[in-house]
Amino acid sequence: MNIALITIWHCGNYGAELQTYATVRMLREMGHSVSVIDFRLEELQKRSSLKGRVFDFLHDCAPVSVKFDHFWKRYIPCTGHYLSSQELADNPPVADLYLVGSDQVWNPKITKAKAPSFFLDFAPKGASMASYASSFGTGKWTGDERLTELALQQLSRFKGISCREQQGCDILKTVFHAEAEHVLDPSLLHQSYPELTGRFRQKQTLAYYQLSENEALKQLARCKAKEMGLRYVDVNKHTNLTPTFTWNRRSVGQWIKTIAESSLVITHSFHGVAMCLLYHKPFVAIYDNGDRISRLVSLLQMVGLEDRLFTSVEAAAQSDIWCKPTDYRRADEVLALKREQSINYLKRITEE
Repeated sequence: MNIALITIWHCGNYGAELQTYATVRMLREMGHSVSVIDFRLEELQKRSSLKGRVFDFLHDCAPVSVKFDHFWKRYIPCTGHYLSSQELADNPPVADLYLVGSDQVWNPKITKAKAPSFFLDFAPKGASMASYASSFGTGKWTGDERLTELALQQLSRFKGISCREQQGCDILKTVFHAEAEHVLDPSLLHQSYPELTGRFRQKQTLAYYQLSENEALKQLARCKAKEMGLRYVDVNKHTNLTPTFTWNRRSVGQWIKTIAESSLVITHSFHGVAMCLLYHKPFVAIYDNGDRISRLVSLLQMVGLEDRLFTSVEAAAQSDIWCKPTDYRRADEVLALKREQSINYLKRITEE
């Protein structure tokens, strides 16, 4: 089957890039041909001034750009580049199935004006459509009346709907009157990523992975590393030429590897936790932004590790979780069963 996948990618976010690759890898392993629709939330505008052209040249030459460009070209098969929703609607790629997911593709605060495209409004009339692990990112629907009406209409045409959080399934039922299956995030469909990480060895490191600056959380990570005799590693460390110009940072494979070889992980990232589950890393998840915590709650409740999630740095610091081992026996059993169920869902929606 020829599948066209629309998702959030080409943005330099490790989790977004990995879930895109993981979806492609699984569909290919199932024997399908898949192309990621080259439709990006943010478009880099080339500048015409001399200063702007120099900046663009340096950006293209920066090691971080080279790393991500290499990843996209090697691992992400894609369609032609669509600059706008209108371009996509006027000339959509030809496919047997149009698939949306995973990541926060149904979070209007992220997709903004491009939100309708992530409900596959560009797909030709009568086309086969489905979602895989599509996420709202929050515990409630935040779309306006117009988007809600469009989503209602589009979702009624889907041959299959699935979400990676239980709260997302609840939103689909109560707001859109749609039955959805709870499935794994694509990054958890595979047991490891040796083709990205290469070989690695265990190290006495504390891996700190943050998506946005949180000084209190960073200080806690540094203090715990010192207390436990571990070397502190900032997994998302940026080397900047200017405050807004990142020159270098880890590749997707190096990101996974740094987590996989560590002795302890502190993070507020969903995909950071997902990598801990795959590689059996002791971890502490601290998320103090209640708006999007549903992702972590759903995942950790499912695998029985919700005791490792905290809603404040202070609560985590005062907890005795640091001396508790992480028991992965139940988590592995649950993930194995959920992985099989999720793959079976993919098999059903890709039947001719």
